[in-house]
Amino acid sequence: MISFIAAFDLPDANDRDPAAFLRRTALLIGERMPSVGPEPRITLTVLPEVGGGWALLVPEPRPRLTLIEQVVTDTHAVLLFGDLQGESRASPASAVLRAWTSGGGASVAALDGNFSAIIVDRAERTVAVISDLLGRRALRTLHAGGVLYVSPHDVALAATGACPVEIDRASACSILAADWSIGGRPLLAGVEPCDPAHWLRFRGGRLERLAAPLGLFERRVDARDAAAVRERTDQIVDTMRENTRFAAAGCDTVQADLTAGIDSRAAFALLASVVPAERIVARTTGAADSLDVRVARRIAALSGVRHAHRELDMPIHDDFSRHADLIAFHMNGDSSAKRAIDSYPSWDDERPLNFEGGGGEVFRGYYYARPGQYRRVASASAGDVAAFFVRKWRRLTALGYRSPDIPAAVRERTLAVVEAMFRRSPDLHDVLDQFYLFERYGRWGALTSRFLWWRTFTPYASPSVVRLAFSLPSPISTHAALHDAIVRRFLPSARSILVNSNSLLPLQGAGLTRRLARDLLYVTGEIWRAAAAWRGRSVKERRSADATRADAIAGPLHAYARDVLLSRDSIAVDLLGHGPVARLLDEHRARRQHLESLCNLLGIEHFRRLVVSTAAAASRR
Repeated sequence: MISFIAAFDLPDANDRDPAAFLRRTALLIGERMPSVGPEPRITLTVLPEVGGGWALLVPEPRPRLTLIEQVVTDTHAVLLFGDLQGESRASPASAVLRAWTSGGGASVAALDGNFSAIIVDRAERTVAVISDLLGRRALRTLHAGGVLYVSPHDVALAATGACPVEIDRASACSILAADWSIGGRPLLAGVEPCDPAHWLRFRGGRLERLAAPLGLFERRVDARDAAAVRERTDQIVDTMRENTRFAAAGCDTVQADLTAGIDSRAAFALLASVVPAERIVARTTGAADSLDVRVARRIAALSGVRHAHRELDMPIHDDFSRHADLIAFHMNGDSSAKRAIDSYPSWDDERPLNFEGGGGEVFRGYYYARPGQYRRVASASAGDVAAFFVRKWRRLTALGYRSPDIPAAVRERTLAVVEAMFRRSPDLHDVLDQFYLFERYGRWGALTSRFLWWRTFTPYASPSVVRLAFSLPSPISTHAALHDAIVRRFLPSARSILVNSNSLLPLQGAGLTRRLARDLLYVTGEIWRAAAAWRGRSVKERRSADATRADAIAGPLHAYARDVLLSRDSIAVDLLGHGPVARLLDEHRARRQHLESLCNLLGIEHFRRLVVSTAAAASRR
């Protein structure tokens, strides 16, 4: 476990002494949070001239791969949460300080990495809070009584005693319906999120939000210049490969999450191009005869890499509850509890670094309509795009809420987010790519950044790579064909293996012939799957990790889920009502069709209980 709480401009009253306050708050966080591995120790950094500082909870001994680094000089102090790419990876806090002193907030925001930073100017008594372009490690703030509280974890803010416990129903509804909170709005109503488009400056008790240049859509390549497009694509591949080399440096063994999908295949090809095969282990989760395992085993064999597969461990009730608390703490309730249907994580500093394909969807148009629908949406407005997303989130209308105002608030937030993206670029595909990058991946995909025990790296999650991609002509995924370029260059033997049994890498990219061939392959694949299901031959593909999780909620965890979700003060009952929640549980037990709904509600409820108990404990101190 690594956590921190920072507080600045604390009053001078004796009961709010910065060191005493930070120590007391950190102790309370440690008491309320499920532990992983060694007991944490508390370290304090107090800056008297600023009237505040920060408290860190870190395990003893400290892990080799830490999420937090700090540097304090006579003039400045930096607390960094996360890491940087490339050579700055070795001392990220110092790199942030250099960027700040040379170019201010804009220079820090332009750094390549997965981080947030608190920067203190000790002479000017100024505090800045800045995150990277993707925002997966964006911090949370609470500005109350002239004091700025900052933390990655909302439970830590509740531990200060300054944060009222009020669940934002629109955020809860968004998590239930869309799988994450649109706009990154916290579940706690009084907490504010940091976001990549802005950085915060706190001075004299006042908090300012300043625009941070995202650096997207600048110096775009002309679509008619095929040579320039190829050159930019090669530049993206080279940058990803170099980042992969830096990440793998010093690792005796590296793990690669490999599935039947396209993103993990390209990430695996990059890894195999810079690390000898004997040091790589390809790993797949699922049944031994599932599609993912069968395809991954074949690709690993072609590369001379050892393959290992694992099936989910079915947890007992206590393990699931502790695991769900842990996830709720780190993800601030904005994550499905289905991830807790597995063995409870253990602290193992020697486990290999895990390479995965998270974030790759932005390079292949995750939200693009299928060919044939483009003409109908070519001149879409922000309202049309927001309505498109709302239609995709079927749970927003299918579940039925106690008040129509709750889903209406989610629609309003979605429209506001889309309008901001249209202001950056009026191109529909640019808006869809931004939505994937900043919303789905930046929020829903943030778990790999916040679970220290996972120790993951993805070559797609690089601000430099993303900025290069968005300098390609629109639509960026069609013109880049990035995945095929990577596999063709570094793992050509895997290029002819179908992706998820329904697409082919050589058919990626622009051109009418390729588009028609993709459509034909998609249609024939759908017909094949329908025929296989009719003949009862689709059992292998149904035995996925989520199928195992659905069985757990319908079976050994059903009574637990029922007790939690039907409790009188649960957020599930508050949103939907007792009867509809009971109906969801009964229907899932009979047909196993509500895994996402029930597990999203469980994740929210575990977070709510953590916050309520933490705030109550803080009030007694």
